[in-house]
Amino acid sequence: MKAQLTPALTLLFTITIIGTLTISCGPSTLPEASPTDTIGTAIEPSPKTEDVNPESNDIGRVPDRPLSDEGPWWVFSTPDGLSAVNPDGSGLTQFYFSEMKQPYMDLVPATSGGHVAYLTGSGISDLTLRIYRFPGPEMIIEIPLTSGLAETGEDAMPGDPNVEAFRAMTEFTSMAFSPDGRYLAFMGALDGPTSDLYLFSLDNNQTTRLTSGPAQGYQPVWSPDGKYIVHTGARTFGTGAGYSMEGVWAAAADDSGVVTLYNPSSSGSEVIVGWVDDSTFVVHNWDAFCGSKNLRTYNIETGKIDVLWAEYFSSVVFNPENAVAVVSVVFEDCNADGQAGLFLVPTDGGALLRIVEDSPSQIVWSPEANLFMAKTESGIIAIDSTGQFIDLDKPQGASAFPVVAPGSRDLAWSSDGLWVGPLLGSIDQPPKKIFDVPVSTATWDPSGNWVIFFAKGGLYAAQSPDFTPLLIAGGLDKPDRFSDWVNP
Repeated sequence: MKAQLTPALTLLFTITIIGTLTISCGPSTLPEASPTDTIGTAIEPSPKTEDVNPESNDIGRVPDRPLSDEGPWWVFSTPDGLSAVNPDGSGLTQFYFSEMKQPYMDLVPATSGGHVAYLTGSGISDLTLRIYRFPGPEMIIEIPLTSGLAETGEDAMPGDPNVEAFRAMTEFTSMAFSPDGRYLAFMGALDGPTSDLYLFSLDNNQTTRLTSGPAQGYQPVWSPDGKYIVHTGARTFGTGAGYSMEGVWAAAADDSGVVTLYNPSSSGSEVIVGWVDDSTFVVHNWDAFCGSKNLRTYNIETGKIDVLWAEYFSSVVFNPENAVAVVSVVFEDCNADGQAGLFLVPTDGGALLRIVEDSPSQIVWSPEANLFMAKTESGIIAIDSTGQFIDLDKPQGASAFPVVAPGSRDLAWSSDGLWVGPLLGSIDQPPKKIFDVPVSTATWDPSGNWVIFFAKGGLYAAQSPDFTPLLIAGGLDKPDRFSDWVNP
């Protein structure tokens, strides 16, 4: 998910809208990419294990081998740049050597094909999109995203078209790989003074401009079949009270046209939550009065709208497999006659189901566990798509949601340390503490065999079933906010 702009935008996706759009017939004037070899530099592990864990000097190290040709690869950011490791923690390689600017940086992996895209730059003049390919890694293209903007002085303020275009590309998720991993849709101001929708082909390194118009486009979202790229746009993004919305569109990925879906001029923002099928998405709007409301489905082909939840709510999480949403509701002065709580909302017209009476502070969807998870007053619960839930055995000292191992559904809990245990634990089988030093970030490899984690003093890996920690590198104890798995 992506950095938040206002207190009300606390959902999975936040979308705004593009003005009157027209289609460019053919590729843009961007020159064809010339792949540049940028093989990264292997990082030597630090020998100072006494700085990693003061209680023990006998921590082993991960195998000494290069970055794999087969993958997958875990890519992560630190204040010093971007690096990658193998699933067992070996092959630590840095391939981008610069401070990661906030919020001017985003990182998006393809679902397959070994590609990852990210933004770099320190301001309007040098915002750049880079795409890397694994194994290697090698940079296959570098696209200056603001080449169509006029020079802007340091005193430029929100409302200036150049500033608004820059915000459209940096304050929202502005790029997305197609479901098959062959294309990257991204927002850029390459050919004029606004943020427009472009498509980069990883098959032939060609860039095509799909839209143009006076509004600032942002946050492209692919349909599951890869046919459409739904996107939104605004004239301006304001200063916290909502955006000046212009419309919602679906651009054909084959450059055959743009369909105008609707004009949400009375909305302060439109937020796409997920997809029910190839042509139906779940969306809601937002206003400055009470935040999110009017959760509904919209069908691209027919224009049919079905309202799922008309009133205000605090947050929503969507299960794309069963097409249901869990809505957390805090009414207070917004919906005085409503009931607070956590509700299961089917998208097929089925009845609402109230799961718990108190509204959770946070909810997420875990595709690895095929469950929702929610932080409630009594602890963390896991919820299936029928509304059945269980209280998870959260270790004392753990504060974050657990990360779930693919396949086994084992849980890794972190905060004051690192614990591993089964999803359906018991008094006789509680989570096992495998590391007694504060842990900030943890991930399972796609096989569910290794857990990699940042802890005070360094980066570590531990393998099932014993989970004996191994040092990957000392000194890597300050992870940035970006990390994900890149699949071959």
